[in-house]
Amino acid sequence: MTTVTVNNDGSGRSVWFDYWTFVALTYLFSWSLLVAGVKLGWSEDLLNVSGAGPAIVAILLSRRGARQRVVPAASLALRFIVLLLLSWAVLILDAAWRDGPVSLPRQLNPWLLIPALGPTMIIMSAWSSDGGIRELGQRLISGWSKWTPYALLFFPVLVGIPSVIAYALGAKLIWPDRGGITAAASATAIVAFVRNCLFAGVQEEPGWRGFLLDRLQRRYSPLVATLLVWAPWALWHGPVDYYRPVRFSLVEEILLRVVTLIPLTIILTWFYNRSRRSILTVAMFHAAMNTFPYVFAYYQLAYLALFLAAAFAVVSDKMWRKS
Repeated sequence: MTTVTVNNDGSGRSVWFDYWTFVALTYLFSWSLLVAGVKLGWSEDLLNVSGAGPAIVAILLSRRGARQRVVPAASLALRFIVLLLLSWAVLILDAAWRDGPVSLPRQLNPWLLIPALGPTMIIMSAWSSDGGIRELGQRLISGWSKWTPYALLFFPVLVGIPSVIAYALGAKLIWPDRGGITAAASATAIVAFVRNCLFAGVQEEPGWRGFLLDRLQRRYSPLVATLLVWAPWALWHGPVDYYRPVRFSLVEEILLRVVTLIPLTIILTWFYNRSRRSILTVAMFHAAMNTFPYVFAYYQLAYLALFLAAAFAVVSDKMWRKS
């Protein structure tokens, strides 16, 4: 018998219909743009446009149909322009500081406005006239809770403290190219974090957690729902890992997308539920975990702490039980 769940948007769609529709459309959006962009020789920054797939598809599937204008058109237009220019500026700064000094024409590359549209449109969903889309967007921009700062600091502290201890005991750390505590390195870290907020957290979390995990937890336990999110989320990264400048080996792919991503997905679910479905909270965690290894030195075995944290999350919240 088909399981039907009445969602917050009032629809009676099957959980599995939502699941497979979301996964199929997300793969179609992201993979087609990524592969086409690689074949056309797009820059790495321009390829960011493909990463917006999860959130864009979540927005489309969250539509209720009823319309109600909540913000004047002129105010919407101003917010759109400001967000677009800010996202563009972040891409420009990140590219400049990552690759070293570049000429002004390249820094002000107007083509980077295209990937900047991704986080801009996703954030703008918070003021949509459609109630379902607006609810999703509001959990992104207004989802601050007492758990948000913990989510922001969780990964750096969890991996950082064992790394400091290991270094004090004479262990060898992995040092990023632009790591350290100099002013330039600190500025690079801040820009990298903001970039990961916009082009990882904002572009992914409304989809994987805000939509997909949300739907699944109405039918299944948090642990089962987590694993059902992990599988398509891990596979979704496949083309990115294949086409990246330094392609992952099979061992690296298994270590990152299976061994490491499973406890990370459990921890993300834990924060999402603890923060009462705050997309902002998990977006902060996502940005921090994407930034930390590239701007701070760390001890590789410190990642074992993730498994302890995931085990604690499962046991403390009895995640095998349906909420």
